[in-house]
Formats: sequence, structure tokens, C-alpha cells
Amino acid sequence: MNFNNIWELAESWLDGTLSPEDAATLKNRLGTDQAFASEFNDNVNLINSLNAAGAQKRFRNTLGSIQQQQLSAKATSKKAFIINLSTQVWRTAAIAASVALVTSLVSYSIFINSTRKVDSQYSTISREVEHIKKVQAKQQEQQNAIIDSFKKKNLPVAPPSEVRYTGTGFAITNDGYFATAYHVINNGNFDSVYIQCNDDKYYKAILVNYSAKSDLAILKVEKKNFRFAKGDLPYTFTPAKSGLGARIFTLGYPKDDVVYSEGYISAKDGFNGNAAQYTLELPAGHGQSGSPVVDGQGNIIGVLTAISGPEEANTYAVGSKELVDLFHPLVSDNKMHLPKSNKLSRLSREEQIEKMENYTFSVKVYKK
Repeated sequence: MNFNNIWELAESWLDGTLSPEDAATLKNRLGTDQAFASEFNDNVNLINSLNAAGAQKRFRNTLGSIQQQQLSAKATSKKAFIINLSTQVWRTAAIAASVALVTSLVSYSIFINSTRKVDSQYSTISREVEHIKKVQAKQQEQQNAIIDSFKKKNLPVAPPSEVRYTGTGFAITNDGYFATAYHVINNGNFDSVYIQCNDDKYYKAILVNYSAKSDLAILKVEKKNFRFAKGDLPYTFTPAKSGLGARIFTLGYPKDDVVYSEGYISAKDGFNGNAAQYTLELPAGHGQSGSPVVDGQGNIIGVLTAISGPEEANTYAVGSKELVDLFHPLVSDNKMHLPKSNKLSRLSREEQIEKMENYTFSVKVYKK
């Protein structure tokens, strides 16, 4: 059975023609692959709707035939002509009426869901990692041996649990404080948050402040005396809005390796005229939520949070003023401060990226 053709699979499921092996495989995938299950259920509902429409059409044809018989009887006789409907006809009528009601409800539900999808046009861009099967006992032993080896060398490693969501983060101080999009970690079904730096080392982090309204979060690496790299951060934060058409770039993790994207500010306000956001002409994908948006001089002007629907293909970023405001309550006794010196302004783009890679990393959320 070709599981890529979901329509034929749905038809076979409804017809009861799936083999026991294929049925078991389907049931397992429906329980583990949310996207596949959603599309499969949509196809099942559509097929049921089409079948229901066929039943209604057949019933209307039956009533039309009865009406023709009545007209013929009136034409030949003035006496009342009574047709006794059989039990089968009444059963068909009842089934058709029930199917019509169910069809109307299903169609309304599909319409409402479709309308919501079209109206939203705003999709957060954290990345949900596909569900994977548990490794076999021998593979688990090998993995544990590798972890033990890393621990003996005092190297940070990832937890043995499964990654649930990923995003991107970047440093706002060199002693462990970093920013990301709040929706990356705003999920009840997680156990811990780690960052994976570009040297492949993992560090556990804790949430210290957030704003659900602006979709920003500040976390801190738990490791004592942690530093992202030597020296101070090479970039600064610009709280003022940048101008329309300003060239910008970003680094993010839509996959395991860091990805560079560039574009420009296409509108000074964001989704639905949100003045705290920008609208960008910038390629972005799931996993890049929390990526820094950087201007040509090396100033961070915003944080990527979402993309629009396929009709518009916009990318949205929260302005850095929101991040600066979120950071200020954490400052105490002047021990913490945002970087004040920009060391990227006179560098080439390649050199800017090389410097920023030390302070940009993948954020991984682990399930319970």
C-alpha cells in the first residue's frame, strides 16, 4: 500500500479493503504523525461527504419517480391515487436525511477551519521535530556509552529524552543570558530547554523573563562561569525603528546547520499594523523563530517570530525595543548591561557572520 497517496488510502480504509498488516501500519502512523493524521482525516471526511451527496441524489431520483407516477395517475383518473411507500423507501429516506445532516455539519466544520487558516495568515516558525521510534536495546547501550565517555571528559551533552521543538537563540550578554521567541518554549509538554552551540556542546537553560504579548523570552545558561565566547559581544541593540527598505540579514537554525538569509524591511509595522513589529522581505522557515535580525552595520534591530500565509510570503520580526524593555528589569547594581560597542560595523559580511556564529545557536525543547 502506497502511504503517500492519502486519498486512495482513505478510500481503502473506508471500504475495508486494507490488509491487516497495512491497517496496523496505518493505525501506528496515525498515532505518531500528527500532520499525516490531520490530512488523512480530512480526506476521510471529504469522501464521506461525496458518498452522502450520492445518497441524497439517489433519494431525490426516487422521489422524482414517485411524483411522475402521481402525475400520470391524475391524468388518467380523477379519483385519489395513493401510493404506499415500501419499508425500504422509508428506510432510505431516513438514512438520506441523517446523512444530509451529518454532511452539513462536516461541511460547516471544514469551512470554519479553512476560514480560520486563511484569516490568520500568521504562523509561528518554531520547528516541531518528527516523532521517532525508541532505539533498540543494543543501540541504547551504545548511546549510553558515548554519553558516559563525554561525561568523563567533562563535556556537556544533550539529555537522553526526545527533542520536541527547536528554534534559534542569540546572546544578549556574554555570561549566559540569551533571547529567543517565547512560543518556542511556551508548551506544557516539555521537560527542559537546552542550547546547542556551534561547537556541538549542549547547555541547559532556565527562563528568567518573558512577554507573551511581544512573543519574546530571555533565558540564562545554568552552567557556572559560562561564556559564549572570549571578549564582549560584537554587536549592539538599536531600540529605534529602522527605515523602510533598510537591508538586513539573519542567522538561524531551520535545520541542524546554521543558515544565512538576507533581505530588507518591506513595512515598518508588522502583522495587522502591529507597531512593535517589522514586516520583512526575508526568506525564513520553521526553526528560525528567535533569530536575530541585523542591519548592515551590525546592529540588532529585531527578532524573527513568524511568517505569513503563502499568498503574501511575509516574514515578521519584533523590534529590538521590546527586547531591551524586557531586559531592563533584570539589571541590578549595574552588574548587567547590554553591549555598548559595535565591532561589526567595519567588517565585511563574511566577517560579520563569522563573529556572530559564536553567539547564535539552536534552542532545543525536550519533551517529558
